[in-house]
Amino acid sequence: MTVPVPASDLTWLHMDRANNLMYVHGLLWFEQRPDWGAVEDVLSERLVGRFPVFGRRSRQVDGAWVWQDDPDFSFRRHVRRLTLREPGTMAEAQAYISSRFSDRFDHEHPLWEIDLVDGLRDRGDGDGALLLARLHHGIADGIRLVQVLLSLLDPLSDDVSPVAVGRSGLSRGVVSDSLRVARATASGAADFVGGTASTLKRSPAWVARLHPRSVGSGLNRLRRPTSVTDAVSGVASEDNSLVNTWRSVSRLALSGRSVDTVWSGSPGVEKKVAWVTGVTVDQVRSIGAAHGATINDVLLGAVSLGLTEYLHAKGESDVDEVVWLVPVSLRPITAEPPTELGNKFAVVLVPMPIGIRDPGRLLRETRSRMTRIKNSSEPLLLFGIQRTIAETPKMISTGLTNFVANKSVGVLTNVPGPRAPMALAGTEVSGVLGWVPTSGDQPLGICIFSYNGAVNIGIAADAGLVPDPDLLAQAIEDAIEALAAG
Repeated sequence: MTVPVPASDLTWLHMDRANNLMYVHGLLWFEQRPDWGAVEDVLSERLVGRFPVFGRRSRQVDGAWVWQDDPDFSFRRHVRRLTLREPGTMAEAQAYISSRFSDRFDHEHPLWEIDLVDGLRDRGDGDGALLLARLHHGIADGIRLVQVLLSLLDPLSDDVSPVAVGRSGLSRGVVSDSLRVARATASGAADFVGGTASTLKRSPAWVARLHPRSVGSGLNRLRRPTSVTDAVSGVASEDNSLVNTWRSVSRLALSGRSVDTVWSGSPGVEKKVAWVTGVTVDQVRSIGAAHGATINDVLLGAVSLGLTEYLHAKGESDVDEVVWLVPVSLRPITAEPPTELGNKFAVVLVPMPIGIRDPGRLLRETRSRMTRIKNSSEPLLLFGIQRTIAETPKMISTGLTNFVANKSVGVLTNVPGPRAPMALAGTEVSGVLGWVPTSGDQPLGICIFSYNGAVNIGIAADAGLVPDPDLLAQAIEDAIEALAAG
């Protein structure tokens, strides 16, 4: 059987580069070794049996790309068992996972693999284990893949539904969304003009107080056009959709490559992973309550502060912003994943402040930037660009991909998972981690995933440009403690 590959999936299916593979990685770890035979039965029934794409390969037929049933499909080709090297610590697990990031799929067969790993000695009573899932982004987006992962698990309590994430809007269509923005034009323009007038009334006194150093800072803004855009649009309220969309379009059009710093350069093939575990949702929530911030604001603030300290340790103290690509689901997550998965999301450019160490100021700035993005049409705009990339010849699509990707340091995502413990084939899952793929010259990917009251942060890094992701992980962990103390 063959089915067409939707344009929204083609973008990711053809985005592989030797030095940046478009693979999503997920990890489950266990205090007790599961019955792997029972696990394989679950995978056969709930993964391959339920979602047809896991038995199909991508092929080009008469000029069109399709998912085609693999006539030589073998479950054993995709699911394998192995044992960690002695002494079987998480350090060995980390090295093994890092090595798998460079292993390419055989496109003659379905684009996924699952490793069932024994020999994790430093967890539980010394009989721990891991499940590492590797899935091509062309199969589905991260939200859909989280749903697939959860569909393999069984609840150990009643309260397990993940919080709905993303934003609706795709069902209305781009035209309807444009009409919505048009209806807001009058009030939005009035708000913007009013704010500008207020600023201009104060400008003579402001100019009189200018210090030569301030003039120099102004010249720096002119050399970085997005700073001017942000300053001008900043006079409008944070919920002004018209101005926020203009701000987003301007940033996309005017910003150059990601900030030149210690991790700049062309990525290599080798990757390294690291992670932060042991942070509780309650701890993050209490930080937010103290500063009037959301859980997402606090986690993004922790990443910001962690990057600030990491760069400072590397001798970089003049970076004031880095930009991330952040996925936004265009359809809220549902209780059950659809049989046909696919990619139903867009990415947005999120400018993250760097160098702010005061917790209150950092979280206010983070909240303000995220509010402006939420109150804009940027996701639909970039979804259109993704569709354009999918429908252009490879030479052009590669250039368009790099144009967007190279404006950012990498991909950053925050996915809420089950709030209570889950089990795989009868064995409780102790923790969950994820790692997002990167593209272009991006050196970093960060995935924040909550599970059973804990927040785990997976870091994927280019081994040449960021050779010490453990230091970044420690800096983020320390940042959470600093925000809690502040």
